[in-house]
Amino acid sequence: MARYLIRQIFSSITKLFVFITFMFFFIQIMMPGDFVDQFALFCDSECQETMRAQFGLDLPIWQRYLQWLRQVVTLDLGESMSGQPIIEVLKDVIPPTLLVFVTGTAVAFMIGLWLGKRTAWRGPGFISGTATLGGIALFTSFPPWLAWLVTYAFARGTGFVVMGGGIGGLRGVTFHGLTRALWIETEISPAAITFQIMLSLFASIIIFSTLKILVKRVIKREIPGILILILIAAGAVGGCYYLGIEILAFDIIKLAWLPTLVFTLLSFGETMIIMQSSMTDVLKEEYISTAKAKGLPTSTIREKHAARNAILPVISRLVISLPYLITGVVIVESSVGWPGMGTSMWNALYWQNMPLVMNILLIVGVVALVARLILDILTAYLDPRIRYSSPQPTTL
Repeated sequence: MARYLIRQIFSSITKLFVFITFMFFFIQIMMPGDFVDQFALFCDSECQETMRAQFGLDLPIWQRYLQWLRQVVTLDLGESMSGQPIIEVLKDVIPPTLLVFVTGTAVAFMIGLWLGKRTAWRGPGFISGTATLGGIALFTSFPPWLAWLVTYAFARGTGFVVMGGGIGGLRGVTFHGLTRALWIETEISPAAITFQIMLSLFASIIIFSTLKILVKRVIKREIPGILILILIAAGAVGGCYYLGIEILAFDIIKLAWLPTLVFTLLSFGETMIIMQSSMTDVLKEEYISTAKAKGLPTSTIREKHAARNAILPVISRLVISLPYLITGVVIVESSVGWPGMGTSMWNALYWQNMPLVMNILLIVGVVALVARLILDILTAYLDPRIRYSSPQPTTL
């Protein structure tokens, strides 16, 4: 197992190197002109050359590549074209993206898993067909259109979210719709509060996931997934109260629920369809018929015999789809004006701020590779038939 993990780590590092190399040359070759050509039109040739030297754009492409590679290895992300350190920009935009991505992915996975199990167990029928059609329709929806539809149906219809206004530009982050009076009186930024919300959420996930495992092993009882979600949400709220940020956190959450809901609606359909298909195949196995013949309870057959063996393809697909899910978050953020990595990358592309674009794409690549490594570990845990061991040499 240890030898396998070491081999996979080296493989992931190699893949990351290939991804970085391809991304750098693709962006450099495909983007027309450069930052100076685009936005220094009124400078004379001497001024333009000075700017190119300042940003390193006068160097050959291979030297720029080596500089970029050195920055990645030393974790020196450099500065954006605006002169702001990229690490500071990322500190502002990563927490809002994580809040929407982690929450939306977890909720979508649980909903899709539950619906997939239930519809496969019930078999063809009106309820199963309606759920399947709805999941496919939402999964294949155009994200900006779905974002507009949800905004119109909920935000404008209920008046719960105020679109526009807010505290644009406050400490470099634009959270449209926040209560100005609350934030003028505090020294902490909205991005920092979002980060603390994420800490509370992660702590709650770890605590109640551990509780679920302990209850299952000690008293042989299964805590329902919906109850775990409720406990995690309650724990995250309790964490905000413990940190003393409940008022500011609620002011952010009243804006975050909109992109989170849109992302959840876009994501749960894929999990539901894969779980439904996998569960249908598992239900045809002989050991399921044997379990039914023994008179085991329906919930035991469905959850312990069928669902446990059907969930592996779902987890595999979820991990493989993480880059695409992050792309979905990017589009949703831009559609509803949520100030995360997506909005930041679109702005950077518009202004040809390539250092910032490449660093955001680098984060996506690292997340995808780390997730794939975690998938290999989970696969070994969930499927005991898989053995990660090097083949023994044969002796004559």
